[in-house]
This record gives sequence, C-alpha cells and structure tokens, in this order.
Amino acid sequence: MIDSQDALFKAPLKGEKIRAYYDYLENTSSINRNPGPAGEITVAIFHSKSVYPFTALNRKEQFKEDDYFVKTYGDGRKYMLSYGFLGGNGIAPLFDSSSIIVTAYGITQQDKDDFRFRVLSGKTKVLVPWQPIRFFSPVYMYGHFSATGVEYKEMAYLGAFNAPLGNDIIVEVKNIKNPESLSAVTAFWAKRSPEVIATFTSGEMKSFFEVYKYQWKYDFQQPRSTYYGDIKTRPPDSLLHLQKTFASFNRDLFFYLKDKVKSETLVEYNLVRNKTDSSGWVANSFDPNIIWLQQLKPGAYQLLLRYAFQRQTVSTYTFMIKPAWYQALWFKVLMGAAVMIALAFLIILYITRLQHKKLKAAAMQKQRVSTELKSIRSQFNPHFVFNALSSIQGLITKNDTAGAHQYLSEFSTLMRESLKGSDREMISITNETAILQKYLNLEQLRFGFRYNISVDEAIDDNAVEVPALLLQPLVENAVKHGIGALQEKGVLQINFKKEDDDLVVTVTDNGKGFDASAQTGGFGLKLTRDRILLLNNTLPLQQIALSFDKDEKGTTARIYFKNGLL
Repeated sequence: MIDSQDALFKAPLKGEKIRAYYDYLENTSSINRNPGPAGEITVAIFHSKSVYPFTALNRKEQFKEDDYFVKTYGDGRKYMLSYGFLGGNGIAPLFDSSSIIVTAYGITQQDKDDFRFRVLSGKTKVLVPWQPIRFFSPVYMYGHFSATGVEYKEMAYLGAFNAPLGNDIIVEVKNIKNPESLSAVTAFWAKRSPEVIATFTSGEMKSFFEVYKYQWKYDFQQPRSTYYGDIKTRPPDSLLHLQKTFASFNRDLFFYLKDKVKSETLVEYNLVRNKTDSSGWVANSFDPNIIWLQQLKPGAYQLLLRYAFQRQTVSTYTFMIKPAWYQALWFKVLMGAAVMIALAFLIILYITRLQHKKLKAAAMQKQRVSTELKSIRSQFNPHFVFNALSSIQGLITKNDTAGAHQYLSEFSTLMRESLKGSDREMISITNETAILQKYLNLEQLRFGFRYNISVDEAIDDNAVEVPALLLQPLVENAVKHGIGALQEKGVLQINFKKEDDDLVVTVTDNGKGFDASAQTGGFGLKLTRDRILLLNNTLPLQQIALSFDKDEKGTTARIYFKNGLL
C-alpha cells in the first residue's frame, strides 16, 4: 500500500507501539556506497519476526534463494544482496504472512523531488513503477547525517508491502540527478518448517545441557551477557548427533530444533506411529528449541513438524524404537502360537469330555429306549398268542377239528419266525411281509376274507428295513374290527409305496373299523403308539408318523417313515 500512511508512523512517533507490531528492523546503505549530494540513502524494513534462523548452532546456513537475488545494474557489475541484521546490507528473510513497512533515511521534504522509488519482484517484474515520494515520518533511529553534517529529523515513508510464500519484494531508491546512486533492500517470504538437528535420550542429558548452554551463551550479542557467559563449553559439532534408531528402554526422547522461535507454541507437531496411529497436530509445550516426547512405545515413527504461522510447509523426521526381545515379532508369533496350541488343546479336551458325556448319556438313553422297546415288543408275543388261541378256540367251538389242527400247525411256524426276529429291532420288508402273510393265512382259516400285499417296484424290499412286527397290531385291528365280521366279503390291502426318499405303508380294509380319535383299537394299538414314540427319540432323522382315515368304504391305517429309503 503506497497510497496511504500507516498511523503508527505519523507524528508524534511512538516507538513502543511500533515495536509492539514491528519488532525487527533491517536497514541497508546504498549499494555502491557513493553518497549523493544529500548524503547516503539508507533504506529500512520494519517487520515482525517469529523465527530466528541464524542461531549460535546455525550460523552457516545459506538460503537457496541466494542465487535468485543476484542483480545486474547499469554499470554491468553484479552484486549479491547478502543477509543482514541490525545494520547490515541486503535481504530480510520472512517466514510468516505479516506485512513490512519500508522507509528511507537521507531524503527530506525539501529535496524529495530529486528522488524516485520503485518496487520489483524477482529480477524484472515491476510491481510499482518509479514514482515520487509522498509521505514522511519522524525518524525512528537517530544518528543519520547529511553530507553537510546535519542530522536528519524525518524519514521518507515508502509504503506497506506483502507477498505470498516463495516470493520477494525489492524496493529501490535512486537520485534522478545521480542515477549511479542506488539504494535497495529486499524482503522475501521463505518457506520454512522446523528441522531437527540433534536427538538426545534420557541417558545423554549431560550433552543435552552443554548444547543448551552453548546456544544461550552465544546467541546474545554484546553488550548483553548471559548467565553462561564465563562458562566453558565444547563446540556443538561434537555434541549434535542425529540418531534414527533407539533401544527399547529409550522411551523419552528430546528433539533439538535448528531455529529459535518467540514461543514454543509456535511449533506444532504430529507424531505418527506405524503409519496409522497419529497423535494429531498439537502445539509444543516444552521449550522453543526442544520437543520432548515421553513414554514412547516400540515402533516406526514419523515426527511431522510445522510452524503455526506457516502450516502448509511440513518437515518430517523419521526414527524407530526397537522392541524388547519380549516385544519382538518373532517372540509374539511364538507366544501366540503357544497360546493357540494350548487353547486348542484345552478346547479339544473340553469338547472330548463333553462329547464323552454326551455319548455316555446317549448310550444310556439308547439303552433305556432299547430296553423299553424290548419290553413293548415282548408284550406283542403274548398279545399275539392270546389272539391266536382265541381263533383256535373259535374253530374248536365250531367242531372244525381239521381247521384247528391246520391253524395250530401254521401258528407254530409263525411263532418260530417271530422268535427268530425277536432279538432284532429292524427287519427287511421281505421278512416283515412273510410274517404278515403267515398271520393272515391263519386268520383266513377262521374268517375266509381276501387279502393282498404289494411292494412298489422302486423299493428294494430285501435292503429296506422297518421295525420288526410294527405292522402286526394294525393288521390285527383291521381283521378284528374290520373284515372279521364280513367273512368272505372282507378285503384287506397292504401297500408299501415310495414317496421321494420316504416310505409309506398303508393297511386298508372295507370293514366298519373303529374310532381311532377316541384312542380305542385295543392293547396292541396302544403298544404300537408307545413304540413309535420311543423309536422317534432314538432316530431323530427318521421320524415315524401314524394316522388313520375312516369313511363309508372302510378304514386306512397309514404309517409314514421319513427318510425311510435312505
């Protein structure tokens, strides 16, 4: 801004207020040091400075922008604008976004028409062309004299300027009566971030304090003195070491920074462990030159650093804390494998014991069910014998001696077949139908009915098994309650059918039947239902269902064997 004057630089000038905003002053003499008729022109920059890059530990740094500021003037000579502080010549590096105020000593309101100034960027880009000086301010620093020895009481106010990071501003002043007399000052806004120049562990505190005392001793210039002024210290080069790998017991680390800053909170860091575990950006709270990280865990770290006033520029310092032997990957893998093996062993042991208990309980249950089944099956024989003897008694009552003898012969054969299968729970369909045929042949002698037993061709009757004598009570009920009273008109049909993987057996008669819903049908039917219930408990995947269907044409008993053909 060159069309107005900052209020702080208007009369009366108050230095303490200026220093509150602009705490640093850079001034330079004319480049060729040939003062004009009015005396040497001194151009000065007022600016604030948050970072002090040139410390006792960093006196030799050269900014990479040096070559950028080599300028060629009218006489063909090249000049390097060197870095100067507090009275030097050249460039003022800036690191934040604050503006600068540019003034010039050696110009008065009486001779201002003899002078012009302009503002450049880089070597050739003109930001403000040559123009006259419009504003003046009381002097900020006394001791500037004209060629005739008169001390100046005012200074030229050239304006307030700013530029983005990575750019510069060059302010040049010349006497139009003596073009060879040229004064200039340069400011550039440099990209900068904190840089680690040394690392210290808790076991290296002696070296750490020596470095700290060295910087305090030599950072101040005379006539200032410090507490460490008379203390002998070793050169810092022998103490500044960058370590990248630390032992597992070094969990507290000190990172010494190259620049000095006004406040430790102007330094921000983000500690990232193993590329994923991030602390987030936090302000430093220990010391302007030191970051102290405590209680670090083993792992690979990235220490990201930036200044609070220039957050877009970030530097990175990588380091690693080795794990202890018991924290190493091989040990964790070994211990993990051992724990997994032990856990697997315990699980297998527990499952084995649990399975053993289940098998024992299942065996006991199976034995109990088998005992009950045998008990129920043992009751079929006396029940069947009772029915057979009743039939024989009926033949004798009718004086049918020949029929009674034949019945008794058939009955003895049937009893032998029944006893052969009494020790087996399951028998093939072939054996079951053979026993049913013998029984029906006996009953035919008494009642004279007709019967038929059919097996689906898709069923292998020698391979497929059914519970022994399970159909016997159903057939007896069909004869007793159905076709027995019809004599020669009675018809009994027994069918074995395949439905997918299931077996369906139906016993159909054309008699009046009985009321199955009223749980009638005799002792044999009750035993059959009890037996089916026990069989379903024993074979959960092969359930058996019994149902009855009665109409005016007769009664059908239906036994459904789920998965009976598998």
